[in-house]
Amino acid sequence: MARCRSGERGAASVELAVTFPVVLLLVMTLIQAALWFYARSIALGAAQEGAREGRVQPASAARAASAAEGFLDQAASDLLTGRDVSVSGSPTSIAVTVTGTSLSLFPGLSGWSVSQTAVGPVERPTP
Repeated sequence: MARCRSGERGAASVELAVTFPVVLLLVMTLIQAALWFYARSIALGAAQEGAREGRVQPASAARAASAAEGFLDQAASDLLTGRDVSVSGSPTSIAVTVTGTSLSLFPGLSGWSVSQTAVGPVERPTP
């Protein structure tokens, strides 16, 4: 009986050595996904801030872009890379789109793409 057990010595160490990289990869992927969701949240906040500022009378696309960039400078210094703010509008509405790439935990790989848009009506005085 003792001879049968001696053939299994070290089996737990081998099992751990095989499963640990898989578990580590799973945890890193979950953290990467959390960073992507957080980057989306920051991009949406910047787009909403830009739309909020841009829709105030007199409506201004430059003010909207400046507000969104200011929000990104304060909230997402390293989190959202390659970011771009674009503003489009009509006489009745303004749309701010923030795009970029989330931070990557994996060396040599770029982060996941992020794009968020906020649209709001332009304020108009009524008699």
